[in-house]
Amino acid sequence: MTPHRPVLAAPYAVPVTGAAPFGTKVALVDAAGSLVRAPDLTAVGPFHADGEGGPVAPAADRSGLWGYLDGRGRWITAPGLEWAGAFDGAGLSRFRRAGLFGYADTSGTPVVAARFLGAEEFHHGLAVVRTGDGAGFADPTGRVVAGGFDAAGRFGPVGLAPVRPVAGGACGYVDREGRPVIAPRFDGARPFGAGGAAPVRIGELWGLVDTAGDWIVEPSFRLLEPFDENGLAYAIGDGAGEAFAGFVDCRGEPVLRRDNEMDDALWCGLLKVGDGFARGFVDPAGRPVIEPRYAWVERFSPCGAAVACVDDGTPRWGVLRTDGSFTPSAHREPVTDGDGLVVGFDDVTGLAAFVADDGAVVHVDAGGRDVCRVEASGDGASVVLRDASGRAVWEGAAEPGTFERARPELLCDAGGYVDHGPVWEGDTAAVAAELLDRAPEPFHPGSTDPYALDRLDEDDEEDLCHGAVRVVASVFLEAEALAEYPFLQDWTDARFAEIHDTVSGRLRACYGTPLPDEQAVFLRCGDGERSVTWQVGDRLLVLQEWMVIGDGDVEMQIWLAAVDA
Repeated sequence: MTPHRPVLAAPYAVPVTGAAPFGTKVALVDAAGSLVRAPDLTAVGPFHADGEGGPVAPAADRSGLWGYLDGRGRWITAPGLEWAGAFDGAGLSRFRRAGLFGYADTSGTPVVAARFLGAEEFHHGLAVVRTGDGAGFADPTGRVVAGGFDAAGRFGPVGLAPVRPVAGGACGYVDREGRPVIAPRFDGARPFGAGGAAPVRIGELWGLVDTAGDWIVEPSFRLLEPFDENGLAYAIGDGAGEAFAGFVDCRGEPVLRRDNEMDDALWCGLLKVGDGFARGFVDPAGRPVIEPRYAWVERFSPCGAAVACVDDGTPRWGVLRTDGSFTPSAHREPVTDGDGLVVGFDDVTGLAAFVADDGAVVHVDAGGRDVCRVEASGDGASVVLRDASGRAVWEGAAEPGTFERARPELLCDAGGYVDHGPVWEGDTAAVAAELLDRAPEPFHPGSTDPYALDRLDEDDEEDLCHGAVRVVASVFLEAEALAEYPFLQDWTDARFAEIHDTVSGRLRACYGTPLPDEQAVFLRCGDGERSVTWQVGDRLLVLQEWMVIGDGDVEMQIWLAAVDA
């Protein structure tokens, strides 16, 4: 009897990021956040079953050379490759050595020597490769079964692949031996789907042909993507000039028609749809699976989870799964990228990064459970990796300022919008007194620097004031962000109201009851403002909240100013 060999779960890859020269280094941890390998890798690909009860993944060391790791973080193939890719459905990983491509198996052993100028993943037993003779197809032993084409696409389940035999020429289809089956006559061609249809292009329009090359739908679509595993292809324009967008089946019949929001691909067999305010998911037949109750949700990751936000008056982030179950997160919000977009679940790691209230980055699994957290010190000179229980499993040090604490970018506290800290965190009355004592000079409310007057046009000059001013708080909300996150405007409005009311209350405690509302001074009018004004001697102390809307963008500021009565 063969002894039972326990199956080793794949570890999670967790990045630890700092300024140069530290850069980004990747650690491996288990499901409880315990350290599998210290952060000394620069990249880790997805883990794949090695066929022996364990996982294997391509990875790169500190020098950027690639090899293969097992599930315990040990090198089974020492780094020495220029690059290595994920394992495909055939259990093979492409790698590059000396500028040429080959394939390795799940033991990390090259089974096809590096000899191709280019190589793609295997599909239905063959991979597109490129040699000095052109594009062709190779089997898992590396034998080129057909070649000499200018360009080639992957094989579909019907045993045909698109090719362009001659540079600048027409496209057709060949069988697994490279024999022509559909003569070249198309300007563009995509792989066949399981239903026996392939999108092809004549001029600017796309149509569908069957395996004999006969038209199923003559060219009429402005776009027709490849068929997915659900038998659907995303299409735009059922006829030149038509507004149709959605998914068609192998007969070209519309199955899912875009109505307001709709993604252009299904993930985990589900399609995200919405009306601009609430998002949910439907199945390939268009039947509702997850009701549209999420103010924001990403498409599902291969791990079967998505970061989502429920807004029932207060936005709450969490993890949504394909069965519709939702686990609220204890953390403020997910990490966003430089464009303000939620990063969400990583397709490679299967984790989603969230921003904790203390500035740590917490990595959460598909079940909504905290796996580990990365904490930077206040001076940025050290960083700690902690497991799910909070135990430190790794610590690193560098020059001060190397590491940064994470900050919320969507659901900021009121203080996150404040520009002049002393008004909010210090003595508000002292800031007001300083403004009242300062010699008056021209300023332009609404400018980033209200005293920079050299670039004002004639219209701006009409808004000039005379006195002294501080920009207490400001924010610029782009139209794209407001469309992406429907809760963003209400959240920001509430935080600005909190700032205005708090500062107003402090000034009331110092300067007493303000002037009646009808006597309030407005430094500048926009698309929404409110002002509180105090008479202080021969001067007026003004606290104004101001908003302007243009092209869907929203700009908000709060000013504290002293002007002549």
